[in-house]
Amino acid sequence: MFEDKWFPVARADELVLRHVFHAQLHGVELALWRTDKGEVNAWENRCPHRGMRLTLGINTGKSLKCQYHGWQFHSGDGQCSVVPAIPDGSMPHSACAKSFSVVEKNGFVWVNLTRDYLSEPSTLVHPFALPSSVLRSITVNAPLASVRTQLQGFCHYDRHVDRQTFQVQEDGLMMHVCWQEYMLQTVEVLFMLQPAHTEKTVIHVMCNQSDDELKWTRRINEALTSLKLELEADRDITEQEPLIAPQPVQALPRWLPARVIERKEIAEQVASFRLHLPSFNRFKGIEAGAHIDVRTPRGLVRQFSLVEWDTKAQELLIGVKLEPESRGGSASLYNEVREDSVLEISAPKNHFRLVPGKGGTLIAGGIGVAPIVAMANQLEHEKLPYHVHYFVRNIYSRAFVDQLNKLSNVSFYQAMQPDQVAEQLFSILSKVTPEQPNVYICGPKGLLDTALRVIQENGWAHIQVRHELFINRVDHQDEHTFRVTLARSGQSYIIPSGVSITDALREYGVDIETSCEQGVCGTCYTKVLSGKIEHKDFYLSEEEKQSGHCMMPCVSRSAGDDLVLDI
Repeated sequence: MFEDKWFPVARADELVLRHVFHAQLHGVELALWRTDKGEVNAWENRCPHRGMRLTLGINTGKSLKCQYHGWQFHSGDGQCSVVPAIPDGSMPHSACAKSFSVVEKNGFVWVNLTRDYLSEPSTLVHPFALPSSVLRSITVNAPLASVRTQLQGFCHYDRHVDRQTFQVQEDGLMMHVCWQEYMLQTVEVLFMLQPAHTEKTVIHVMCNQSDDELKWTRRINEALTSLKLELEADRDITEQEPLIAPQPVQALPRWLPARVIERKEIAEQVASFRLHLPSFNRFKGIEAGAHIDVRTPRGLVRQFSLVEWDTKAQELLIGVKLEPESRGGSASLYNEVREDSVLEISAPKNHFRLVPGKGGTLIAGGIGVAPIVAMANQLEHEKLPYHVHYFVRNIYSRAFVDQLNKLSNVSFYQAMQPDQVAEQLFSILSKVTPEQPNVYICGPKGLLDTALRVIQENGWAHIQVRHELFINRVDHQDEHTFRVTLARSGQSYIIPSGVSITDALREYGVDIETSCEQGVCGTCYTKVLSGKIEHKDFYLSEEEKQSGHCMMPCVSRSAGDDLVLDI
């Protein structure tokens, strides 16, 4: 039933701002909505939390808010961005609205239920020249095959049509009809069929008569209404239960080619890379805090925050620091990649978003300033209060200085001992108020740990800390051997001490996709059916860890004897 095809599901003008449009395709209910920036989303019409219809929700201009518990899902990736019951912002990363590939073209919104396209699809083609005017669509409670058959005789429903010159051409779900009238003027009408359900079909219409669009809208609609009444006569019209669509299969590989168009040394052992990628035009909803996966020349995968992005120029800007203890990731990029090199990158992801409509205190250390720069830019653009506090070893370690100098509120701190850092953080955090409680931290783990300790020691419970780490030094002391059982195959494997679950299973021929291998990116997210977990990651929220239902097997382990994984 679900084919790799594109179907029109709405006229583009039906997706008005701050509205959610209901559509249906192959029995799957869709929630279609447009952001204030004009980006179009096509989601399954059910909240992943409790299944409430999203079309009953609120389009905020950036996200879709479910009316049941107030959860909000962000444009583009559908990731949960607001949960009213979790004020500290630790969102459940696994809760995402199911999104489908969507394209706005030729006055219509087109959806593909089966493929996750990251670039405009070459399959969205047809043999007909598209007429200039989009007319009113009409819903017919009849199977697609019956509607197609009746449309072949469209001339019988419009008494003005010259039957001698009437011609029909078909291509899949498109039907082109034409005839001559009024001094040999050729009238062309294109019908595009949307199989809403097995017993429901929507007819979308285009016509080449743009000089009097209202007249032709009425005329074609009257003919189609007659066709509709004839088809629906004596039919038992009942509402059918919506179907659940399968998760879309990614049509393009996970990795997209990106050419390095500029490489600059911007600080001590820090280089910036400006990337150009042809597929960038399909990335939607990018906001401050987003990052990409990059496959290094040596085949390792590392995460880098986006400092800037330009959808028109199709460019991204990232920063790479040469880490002293690099295992080949940052060193490979820093030392081997030059201008005109081609890297493989993922689509942007975001687990470090700003709280909508709120300002914040932004604290960065070293290369961790990358997402902080983007956050400050967004807050300044939205005219929300912020202050950037940037900690570095020395003035030569300051990265992205050009971008920072354009901001209004930035403070630099360098050459500080640990106790001095703690004192400075005390001074910064003591000014955080309950009205503006959000603190964003990105940098070395020591900076985050110190900030959290200062907050705890001073009892500042109102402060809400959001952080991102790309380096997690895992302690392997006191690890023990345990057994992992894979529920789907029933096979059990021994995991030795000092060896991660993913590494051990790979040796047994069972591959779990990984990326950072440090428990910070979420790529290896795995459901756990039973067993006590020793969490060592920085990806899962505290709520997710306490649930015991999921883990990051690249670093986390069993706290007991056995684990049963949903693999």
